[in-house]
Amino acid sequence: MNRIRRKLSRALLAIALLAGMVCLLARGGGSVRADGEIQVVENSYEVAFSEGITFRLGLKAEAAIKEVTLFYRRVGEGLTVRVPVSVETGESVFTHTWELEPGDVPVGARIEYYWHIMDEAGSESKTSPLGFEYRDDRFTWKALEEGSIILFWYGSNEAQARRLLDYATNSLARLQDEMGITLDSPVKIYVYQSKSDMNLALPRSSEAYDERILTLGVVVDDATMLLLGSHRDVEGTIAHELSHIVVGLATDNPYASLPRWLDEGLAMYAEEKLPAQNRRALEDAIRRDRLISVRSLSGYTGDPSQVDLFYGEVYSLIEFMLQTYGKDKMAQLLDAIREGFYQEEALQRVYGFGMDELDLRWRRSLGLQARGTPSPTVPVTPGAARRRVVPCCGVFYGGLLGVAALVFGRRRARTT
Repeated sequence: MNRIRRKLSRALLAIALLAGMVCLLARGGGSVRADGEIQVVENSYEVAFSEGITFRLGLKAEAAIKEVTLFYRRVGEGLTVRVPVSVETGESVFTHTWELEPGDVPVGARIEYYWHIMDEAGSESKTSPLGFEYRDDRFTWKALEEGSIILFWYGSNEAQARRLLDYATNSLARLQDEMGITLDSPVKIYVYQSKSDMNLALPRSSEAYDERILTLGVVVDDATMLLLGSHRDVEGTIAHELSHIVVGLATDNPYASLPRWLDEGLAMYAEEKLPAQNRRALEDAIRRDRLISVRSLSGYTGDPSQVDLFYGEVYSLIEFMLQTYGKDKMAQLLDAIREGFYQEEALQRVYGFGMDELDLRWRRSLGLQARGTPSPTVPVTPGAARRRVVPCCGVFYGGLLGVAALVFGRRRARTT
C-alpha cells in the first residue's frame, strides 16, 4: 500500500510540474534553453492601437547578456522582421517598440514573435513563439456567428448587428453559388458605427483625399473586412466587400493579381444596382466623352473627384462583358488569372482580344467612337514561367493614392 501511495505521489508531483510548465508557457515565459544558464522571467507585449506594439523581455543569467534579437511577423505573410536590441552592461530587461501609423496592421491580424538571446559565455536561448491578435481595444466588441460569417460589433444596437449578419450570410451564399467557391475559413466582419471610429483603423493617404472620401467598407486581409455600419448603403457594401473576398480566393496565385477594373467591377456588380452618384458620374462622362480607358482602370485613381466615375465605369464594363459574352467566359477569365496569366494575356486567351479592343467594344456599346490615340501595348510574358508581382492595388492613376492602396488594396468609397 505504501509503495502504491509513493507511486501515486510521484505521479501527482509529475502532473503538478507539467501543469506548472504549461502555465509558464501560456504566460509567455517558456524558452528552449541550451544549458539552463539563461532564464526568461518575463516575456510580454503591450498594444497601443494605431500607435505601436511594445515587446518586453526580462532575463536572469549567470553570465552577462551579449546579444538580444527580436523576431516578429504578421501570420500569413512571408516576411519576418529581425530586430537586434541594444544591450548595456548589466542590463536584464529589454524592450522594443514597433511604431505604427493608422492602418499599418489590419484589425484582427495575427502577430507572432520570439526572442533569441546569447550571453558572454556563449550560451544561447530561444523563446517559444507567441502569438496574439491585433485588436482595436478602444471598444468592447461582441460577436455574432452564423455559417461562415463572424460579425464583431460594439454598442447597444444588437438588432442592427443581427440584420447585418443575416444580409452578409445571404450575400455570401449567393456569391458562392454563382462562382462555385467554397470558403475554407470564416469571414470576419468588424462593424464600426461612425467615420471617426473607423478612421484609426484605416491607412492615411493624403489629407485632401481623406477629407473628401468616405470609406464604407474595406477588405483588410484574405477574409476580414471593416464596415461602416451606420451608412445607408451598408447592405450594398457588404455584398461589395464579400465579392472581393470570394473573387480574391478564387484567383489567388503567386504570379499575377487581379486588375482593379475586374476586381472592383465584379464587386460593384454584386451590389445588383449601381448607386445614384456613380450612375450620374458615368452618364456625365459618356455625354462628354471623358471615360477613363480600360488600361487606366487597372489602377485606382488618385483624384478624389474621379472616385465616383471609377466605380461607375468598372460596373458598366463588367455589365457589358457579362451581358455580351456571358458568365461562363467571365469564369474562364478568373481561371486564367488564377493560373498566373496577366490581364492582357488572359483576355486574349478567353475572349480573343486584349484591353484596347475591349475598351473599343465597350465604348461602342455606349454609343461612343474609338479613341483618338491607341494605348501602348503591354508586353506579353513569354512561356509558362512568370515573375512574381506585387498586387497592382498600388498602381498610380493621375496622382498618388499612397500607402492606402498598397496596404488595403480594396475599399468601397464615396465622395463626401
